[in-house]
Amino acid sequence: MPKRGVPPRGHAHERWSVPSAKVAGTRYRLAVAPASTSESDPWRLVWAKAPKPEQGGQRCWSPLHTHLTDTGAVVRLIWDEWLGQPAGSVVAADCGGDQDVAREVAALAGALHDIGKATRAFAGQVPEMKAEMVHRGGFTWSLAACDEDSRKLPHALAGQVIVERFLAARGVPAANARAFGVIVGGHHGVPPTGGELHVASAATRYLGHGEWDDARFALVDHVITRLGLEDAVESLRTVRLSDASQMLLSALVVMADWIASNAEYFPLVPAWRDSDDDPNVRARRGWDALALPRPWRATAESLTADPSDLLRTRFGVDFDANDVQLLAVESARAMPEPGLLLIEAVMGVGKTEASLLAAEVLAARFGFSGVFYGLPTRATADAMFLRVLRWWENLPGEDEGDRGVALRHGTASLNEAYRGLPRRRPTTTARSAENLDDDAPLASDHYVDIGRDVDAPVWAGRHGAPGGVVAHHWTSGRKQASFADSVIATIDHELLAALSSRHVVLRHLGLARQVVVLDEIHAADTWMFVYLARALEWLARYGVPVIAMSATLAPDQRRQLVEAYEKGRRARVSALAEESAVPRDAAGLVQPRFRRAASPMPEIPELDDYPRLTTLAGGVVTTRNAPPGAARGVDVEWLSGDHAALVKAVEPVLTAGGCVLVVRNTVRRAVETYRELRRVWGESVSLTHSRFVAFDRLRNDDWLRETFGPGDDGDRAGRIVVATQVAEQSLDVDFDLLVTDLAPIDLVLQRIGRLQRHAGRSRPAAASRPRCLVAGLEPSPSADVVPTPERGSTAVYGAHHLLRTAALLAEYDGRPLDLPTDVPVLVRRCYGAEPLGPATWQNAMTEAERDFRKAQSDAEHNATVYRLRAPGEASSLLGLLANETGEAETSTGIAKQVRQADGGFEVVLLVNDQDGLRLLPQFEDDRPLHRDVPPNRETERLLARSMVRVPGWVVGNESWTDQVLNDLSENYFREWQKSPVLGGQLILLLSPELTGRMGPFIVTYDAEVGLGVEK
Repeated sequence: MPKRGVPPRGHAHERWSVPSAKVAGTRYRLAVAPASTSESDPWRLVWAKAPKPEQGGQRCWSPLHTHLTDTGAVVRLIWDEWLGQPAGSVVAADCGGDQDVAREVAALAGALHDIGKATRAFAGQVPEMKAEMVHRGGFTWSLAACDEDSRKLPHALAGQVIVERFLAARGVPAANARAFGVIVGGHHGVPPTGGELHVASAATRYLGHGEWDDARFALVDHVITRLGLEDAVESLRTVRLSDASQMLLSALVVMADWIASNAEYFPLVPAWRDSDDDPNVRARRGWDALALPRPWRATAESLTADPSDLLRTRFGVDFDANDVQLLAVESARAMPEPGLLLIEAVMGVGKTEASLLAAEVLAARFGFSGVFYGLPTRATADAMFLRVLRWWENLPGEDEGDRGVALRHGTASLNEAYRGLPRRRPTTTARSAENLDDDAPLASDHYVDIGRDVDAPVWAGRHGAPGGVVAHHWTSGRKQASFADSVIATIDHELLAALSSRHVVLRHLGLARQVVVLDEIHAADTWMFVYLARALEWLARYGVPVIAMSATLAPDQRRQLVEAYEKGRRARVSALAEESAVPRDAAGLVQPRFRRAASPMPEIPELDDYPRLTTLAGGVVTTRNAPPGAARGVDVEWLSGDHAALVKAVEPVLTAGGCVLVVRNTVRRAVETYRELRRVWGESVSLTHSRFVAFDRLRNDDWLRETFGPGDDGDRAGRIVVATQVAEQSLDVDFDLLVTDLAPIDLVLQRIGRLQRHAGRSRPAAASRPRCLVAGLEPSPSADVVPTPERGSTAVYGAHHLLRTAALLAEYDGRPLDLPTDVPVLVRRCYGAEPLGPATWQNAMTEAERDFRKAQSDAEHNATVYRLRAPGEASSLLGLLANETGEAETSTGIAKQVRQADGGFEVVLLVNDQDGLRLLPQFEDDRPLHRDVPPNRETERLLARSMVRVPGWVVGNESWTDQVLNDLSENYFREWQKSPVLGGQLILLLSPELTGRMGPFIVTYDAEVGLGVEK
């Protein structure tokens, strides 16, 4: 086998001179060395990109054989210079542990991926090319051929049929051929089903036969010989790729196809001529032009250096690592293989720094090239971006040059820090044709770059100095962002790896190269955990280390995380044995009666020690505990009554110069509270919730961090912030007094994490001790009567955990809640089966639990509809996405499948006055918005900042839904649909007074209050 990085030498052509073979009724004649003319080599006329005018009027094209050899050569370069050892080892494990064999099998998949274009269905799309192939190559078409044939036999599906037949002719077992062929069949994001493959195998009209068979086989012979892939073909006699390898190789081929399809990097040649370049030379030239950042390679320093030194150099601080951070580094250094690390510690202890220190150690030990950092919301992802970015900039590495990063969520384009990053080599050749479906019929005058479904880069960008952190233009594309070395994102982008969606393989390839860090993991509800658990199975199957963090993790959540990761690890360990020993059905699924009884899962000690770090590696669970640190007592009191009671409770703190946070569970209740407090305290009262346009939400978040974050006291004195749940997670803010609606105990504790968080800050005497006032329960807990949680809170959380939390907090009458000691005890008891509360509450609590269990069961069942199957469940990806959702992005409705839908939707909010459309007044931008002109990039960005979420209850019944959608559909601007940001987006127009109508609802907007909807 040739050395990596050195193009393999071709073998003697005599090796291919074997008698004709008949396979599944189709004749193949193995070809000899190619001649130089199209008449003797008709396969040279088969096209990948049809001729079209280039600059200067010359017509250029890309022959299929050139595109195939380009792609195969690019696969080798990706493998050698970008993929990394961990992902490569997954494939190598199926190849006897030989990375070189795995590399060549990958190159073979790339070299054959578009062979399905050598069919009547595809090649007949362009009349000019069809006529040329008939005249010069002797190709024939059925008299019934039509422009729709390409849709009846997509070229990826045809390619799998052709490849499997070719491999069968070479003596490759059917199961091995199927496992390899499905990579070709799925290279446009969706593997075919067994039924589709069966129908395609008999579709002679669309495949072509006779001269088509000869041309295809000669073309395959040429490509394999040209790239020296004969040994790769032979290796498939014994190599059966696992489903995990098929996932990663499918993504690798997609990536290589996109790169090799870019005419900027792989120039077209004059029509009807071949490229004279060696494919390895063309690939190297194109790859260097793309200039992806070289993968980060961690130094060995993190394996031995003092953790405090690492903390100082990575984060620019002047203090030592604390006990949690020391244990995180120790745990990562002690892992015998990639595994799961759970960090449970009180809010504000420095879990972010602990996770990144551990991530560096794991990357250094096991060869990973970056991190995926997942957070619960867009706001928390934005807040975390600069912290991770600073670490990424300070991180030493053996790599040189740029270091790539991406921010991923629905409004990432609005993040100024991300927008300000240098963007390497922004392309200027993006065309709308890049997103055309390969198999869509083409207009006769529309000969375009067929074969590309990669997105145009989002940014026009600017160049930056070499050697810095950059958002590379190619990994700024919507589908390619998974390929950045480090990604900061909402957790949705990890959960989407478990959703049956088009191009899900790309997410798997990106995550397979990274250490995955998931923050605030307790925030995942029942629905999200269905996807989280499956995603963890796949990550463990690839051997990806995962770090999950929480201050308030419930025991059942801890168990689910450990069991999910262990299932994936066991799938990895037993993959080869299962392939040979377990019977499967015709679709490749393990037959139920032969599924082995699972051995018991590792036991997790049920201890209330805290902080605690739990590792799962090699099937063994290890728990380490840090000293709890200085105890902090928090006085918990009940606040009953109306807003007057609230005013009276907060007055002593405010008049003494303190600041107060009031957290409500619903927007409606938050707005009501804001308005009542505003009457008393005026402009000292601020409001933040989820129903502001993105422009105002970002401004609110920035103001919160600047005013109440670490540092001097700023403008904190006498201020009240009324917020919803947007203030409870991953925000480093500090208030003197907390008032919160009753919520499940873990969320109450999270909110308490914003109470007197920063040590050393001066406090008014009225807030000398941390104090949390709990509202939203009438009457206050007692043994005499069953209390009733506030109606909106019950709608959000259900009565079950609200009542259990009330019972737990009632136990603190007269004594403080001790942090951090009480945290694990309270969470365990709230989410456990222990009876809580007085006897008089029990009937109500039993009914509430019954309702909760029913809702939980329904959520688990419904969430599985589009969940990806588990690793090892099938021998091939055939039918993997039979019920796929389409393309999934967090900016689309499809991606909401990983979160339980509440019926809400986003609209672009604009002002419609006598001069036309305008942005909201707070933008201070009077540019006209033309309905009949596609918006430019800057206008798109401003329109994206004008998006706001409408509550789901406005479509609560069918009559309302019809009226709402009818009104919104009137604001359909055809030219705006061409925008990747605005296409399909609903638009709501307001009067100059910022009022409007949406079905039976009156809509208002105020920069201080947000969106108002009243019936």
